[in-house]
Amino acid sequence: MTSFDAAELAQWAQASWTRFPGGGLGGFGIDTRQLRPGQIFVALKTENRDGHDYLAAAAQAGAAAALVARADASIDLPQLVVEGGDTRGGSRGGDTLRAFQQIAQKHREKFQAAGGRVIGITGSVGKTSTKNLLAALLGAQSGQGDRVLATEGNLNNHLGVPLTLTRIDAARHRFAVIEAGIGGPGEMAPLAQMIGPDVAIVTAVAAAHLAELGDIDGVAREKAILAAHVRAEGVAIFPAPLGDFEAFRSSKTQRIDEGTFGGLTREFTLPTLSAGMAQNARLAIRAALYLGVAPAQIQARLKAWSPAPLRGQTLSEPDGRFLYLDCYNANPASMADALDAFYAQAPEALPRVFVLGGMEELGERSAMFHRALGRSLRLRAQDRAYALGDEAEALRTGALEGGQVTPEQIRVVETLDSLRAKIADFRGALFLKGSRRYRLEDLVAPEGSTAGSPNDAATTNNLSEATRL
Repeated sequence: MTSFDAAELAQWAQASWTRFPGGGLGGFGIDTRQLRPGQIFVALKTENRDGHDYLAAAAQAGAAAALVARADASIDLPQLVVEGGDTRGGSRGGDTLRAFQQIAQKHREKFQAAGGRVIGITGSVGKTSTKNLLAALLGAQSGQGDRVLATEGNLNNHLGVPLTLTRIDAARHRFAVIEAGIGGPGEMAPLAQMIGPDVAIVTAVAAAHLAELGDIDGVAREKAILAAHVRAEGVAIFPAPLGDFEAFRSSKTQRIDEGTFGGLTREFTLPTLSAGMAQNARLAIRAALYLGVAPAQIQARLKAWSPAPLRGQTLSEPDGRFLYLDCYNANPASMADALDAFYAQAPEALPRVFVLGGMEELGERSAMFHRALGRSLRLRAQDRAYALGDEAEALRTGALEGGQVTPEQIRVVETLDSLRAKIADFRGALFLKGSRRYRLEDLVAPEGSTAGSPNDAATTNNLSEATRL
């Protein structure tokens, strides 16, 4: 179990205790509803609420202490007051978020000083799959799970990264695989500083968050910041085309390249049909080899691995329906890869229904990207498609322009409820892909379904270790 020293925390956070905690300090929490006994409650202030209003709830939940900007003497709880805060309970306050992030960074540095290795992963697409796959290659699913800590769920932002880093337990963990996600300019730098990776992986630079980042070069500049924060003896791993961006060309970090492993070519077999997943696997394999995992172990763990739920997940139901669920996020690159995977994996004999949710945060060119997605659709006579979201009409227009879809085959729908009725009795191959806003997985009920094993794939991708990344 992760534990913290009270005096060390005060030094790291540049803060002072109202009184020293009498017992152990077992990690951090930011939500009193999920707080576990012995944890430290971080009182964060946002536009909508102030965590200091929940100190009593934190104490009732069993918190061992609280990290605060201003102390509340009425609460019987040791409080670590950030410099700039007010121990008299006034309105003045220090920055508890910054203090929490500083604690996370110092805790990570202590882990590395003891021999632990930190891997940071970002990218416009594929970062979560790459994170999950690398964690598996490092032993997370092979009886050695205790030695690998990996980001859970969507804890990849300014709150999720410090929550994950403060869960590192140097007594158990050898590796920490940390995902970093951004939504706008300036967000990567504090994440990269906290993560301080020994290995940085950038999976891709693609059209995502353009409403905030402006253009693809803006995306590249932000993603390259993680690579720039690699420790002096570390490496950055990314696909070769990213070297065309100035942000990556100017990086002074060591890159993994051909010949890094003695110029040898090794072949690994990944039981999936997605080109994007194959690329993710190349990156994860390169990192695993660099971190000392034997090739035979890598191959065995690749064979046992399968995608996480809702991220390229396939389900074969008892009634014959085939589901392809990729409902967590969507941008042009991930849509294209998911469609290619579905075309390859869906049983040829089954009719197909495509449910296409919108791709969010694409800025002024959003309609253009949705039309391009529509033009890429390939429907057979027995197939149908439904478009949902703000740019559904643009998607339908593009589909008709592409020449492989007729007006009768594609419809725009307003709500999930109206769509649910249309596909309730469908027993073919169903493709669901869209941004998280649409929650397309609510259209199906996979309970009781049998997850499609990646080993069921008819063919495999051979991954050459010598391919430049």
